[in-house]
Amino acid sequence: MEISENRLAIAITSVFVLGIMLSVLNGYFVEDTGSSMPLLTYGVAAVAMIVGAMIILLFQWRISHKQVHDMLRILPADERKIIEVLLKEKKIEQMYLVAESGLSKVKVSRLLAKLEQRGVIEKKPLGNTNLIKLKI
Repeated sequence: MEISENRLAIAITSVFVLGIMLSVLNGYFVEDTGSSMPLLTYGVAAVAMIVGAMIILLFQWRISHKQVHDMLRILPADERKIIEVLLKEKKIEQMYLVAESGLSKVKVSRLLAKLEQRGVIEKKPLGNTNLIKLKI
């Protein structure tokens, strides 16, 4: 699963804003009590941020996973076989893809050309075969 640059920027900005808020809160606390906030406060904030990030990543993974399965349902059966193999393997040589999918070499070659044209896969020459990588 890849995290988009926009989401990463939002996450970093949020952490920065939280740090500023804790600093301001510490300033008010020092003004009122004369001592700084306990270290436990910063520890609780750090744990809360980590738990929140894990929850966000979990939901993002589930949404992405669900979107992929929804996409698979609308693909033709032969393309679906290829994508399912690539989802399991991530990268695979074309000759092994032929064996795993159960389709003929010509059929796999034509399907890969279509999928590459649509930007779904990436083909790189590798000796007498190609290395196939899923882009999504």
